[in-house]
Amino acid sequence: MDPRKRLEANLVSESEAYGYTLSIWGAGALLIHAFGVPGVERALAYVGGALAGFGALAVIAFQGFSTEASVKESPPSLVVSTIHVVATGGTLATVHLLLVLVGDSRPLVVFFLAGVLATVVYNLLLLIEESAVQVLT
Repeated sequence: MDPRKRLEANLVSESEAYGYTLSIWGAGALLIHAFGVPGVERALAYVGGALAGFGALAVIAFQGFSTEASVKESPPSLVVSTIHVVATGGTLATVHLLLVLVGDSRPLVVFFLAGVLATVVYNLLLLIEESAVQVLT
């Protein structure tokens, strides 16, 4: 086994999930900063929002829930495209904007919307980020 080749494979396969993890965790940290540690209701609202956002994207991408989720392997791209600065940073900026605009008036709604935004915005910005890298290559 060539350790460097294995590391390459690991980084490529982990990069999108890693960026999403940073976005979802970072959005949660912004919520904790604004509201304190959430109780069960708020945590469920946040997770419910993330699930709703993922579900909406899945329906759009696969044209419904009852189709088979099968995708072809993506083409190679530049290493820089695995870092996802735009997708992750843009997601956190969007959640921060939500907190600035809505404040703490409706915590359950804010937690739910933050979950939706963390999922939807990350994935949409990821598409833009990947498209930009393809244009550059």
